[in-house]
Amino acid sequence: MSESSLRRPITRRRAIGLAGTGTAGLMAAALIGCSSGSPKPTGQVSVASATAAAEAVKPKAGGTIKYAVPKDPDSLDPFRSAGSVSYALVQNVYSRLFTFDVGDGGPASGKVSGDLAKSWEQPDPQTIVVHLNPAAKFDKKDPLNGRAVTSNDVVQSWTKFAKDSVYRVDLANSANKDAPFDSVEAIDAQTVKFKLKFADSSALSLLGWYEFWIEPAEGVAGKIDLSKEARGSGPFLMDSYKPSVSINYKRNPDWFGGPEKPYVDGVNISIIPDQAQIEAQFRAKNLHFNAVSQPNIPSFAKELKDTEIVTTGAPGGSPSWGMSFLPGQPWNDVRVRRAVSMGLDRDTFVKVLYNPAPYEALGLKLKTYWNAPFGGGYGAYWLDPKGSEFGPSAAYLKYSPDEATKMLAAAGFDTAKPLNFDLVFPGTFYGTDYPTRAETWQSMLQKIGVKVNLTNVDYATEYVPKYFRAKAEFKGKTAEAAVQYPPGGTAPDPLLYYFKYISVGGASSMTGKYFPAIDEQLRKLREVTDFNQRLAGIKDLQRTSTENMVVIPTGPAPDAVDLKWKAMRGPQQYQGWLSGGSTSLSSTSIMFPNYWYSEQI
Repeated sequence: MSESSLRRPITRRRAIGLAGTGTAGLMAAALIGCSSGSPKPTGQVSVASATAAAEAVKPKAGGTIKYAVPKDPDSLDPFRSAGSVSYALVQNVYSRLFTFDVGDGGPASGKVSGDLAKSWEQPDPQTIVVHLNPAAKFDKKDPLNGRAVTSNDVVQSWTKFAKDSVYRVDLANSANKDAPFDSVEAIDAQTVKFKLKFADSSALSLLGWYEFWIEPAEGVAGKIDLSKEARGSGPFLMDSYKPSVSINYKRNPDWFGGPEKPYVDGVNISIIPDQAQIEAQFRAKNLHFNAVSQPNIPSFAKELKDTEIVTTGAPGGSPSWGMSFLPGQPWNDVRVRRAVSMGLDRDTFVKVLYNPAPYEALGLKLKTYWNAPFGGGYGAYWLDPKGSEFGPSAAYLKYSPDEATKMLAAAGFDTAKPLNFDLVFPGTFYGTDYPTRAETWQSMLQKIGVKVNLTNVDYATEYVPKYFRAKAEFKGKTAEAAVQYPPGGTAPDPLLYYFKYISVGGASSMTGKYFPAIDEQLRKLREVTDFNQRLAGIKDLQRTSTENMVVIPTGPAPDAVDLKWKAMRGPQQYQGWLSGGSTSLSSTSIMFPNYWYSEQI
């Protein structure tokens, strides 16, 4: 299946987005056929390209996508939620104005396409005019009754988003002077005009990410309780939700992206907090993918007949430590920041956390990506710290315990007065391996005389309000010095990553107001529309961030992998932009309509 068959025709007269104009250096998707019984010798393990696999099996209708999530969504209303679980679930129902092209037989390019937008133009640098797809309709339940999506839905959704969403600071200038969108106006029933406060080359990417969804105006007005039922125009319709049990969707027969898609009849998502139980359900074929933890994938693949290991892309996430820059904090000295970074053995971290050796024994060589601060999933924009192009600041990411000790001594820390700080994280909320991650870093830094206090706090009551959203102004519990360890999110464009996580106004800023030069560099770059100039500027931004160690990148990570049942087709062929996993929050509504089953599981 060619990429053109994945998209309906798009009229694009003058688009502004350059985000993801092309990506390079990403590993093409590959799968390994595995059988039950004793493992085969390495030379006998078959490795097939995604394109070849797709040509061998053609899509057909029927079946149900089945996977699990560890907890309930905090709300079914995307504008009332700040949780990734909620976004990953509700986007099956809602549509965006724009979306990202799917990689067919390889990684996604990051190019922006229309979702609800059938066509669009930019009459001037600060105006985007969007024409809605007249075939887009809401569900047939009262009070929507299958009516068409209109410009009023877009305007009302924007008004609610700009007022209520925690992510409004990423888009709405009324919430953040560095956000681009100033106003949204309905021109006619099918045409919407966006006015920008300033020219921004990443504006379309912002509208295509997982933050601004189009809800029905009736829901915005309160005639539908969108916190309890999702009502949209997407590829699936919400069928049922049983808290702590499951959430189910059925195929939308009137989806404007059809008529042949989605191929499957529905999506069933089990809510299972225990990883061992998730894996047991996978063994029983009650879950089809996104179930087995990475350390267990090789052994499961050997044991379970008719399973496949599939790579799903380079990591888009960018785990980093966010430091406190309050007066008196040791992190105000760049030598301390650099020294701690140089005390982290990143390659050993990959071996401990991801254990790539069993994959190599199966014939799959996983590439490792260091983040600086964002990861390899950004393709051509990513500057490899191990490459010659990065420059001298890459030294601050390499494991150099002797040099780190010298830097700490110069900053006033030695065996008599060791650096002592709290590493604050919300337990296993971001993943069951987070305590292991923290313990690994603690052990490494102990070797250079640094004392790290692992501080596990409650996610909702402490971590989010006191650390994650504190904009680099917080104190530890055991020691006054502290860093916080978030999961390392993504954004649809590298400049938007900086805007979201590094700039002073970002919703999840790890640096707050303490690096104004980075903010100014970022602001100027967002106005650059020439791709080569933009690319060079983004690479320089990575060098500058590493030179000043504005955050301490703590990745790295290898290519994302998953184990699935062979009958499930699609994950081995298609990759979403910055997905780094089969059910990434930015990819489910893009990927699931392309999945199908070659036989009954």
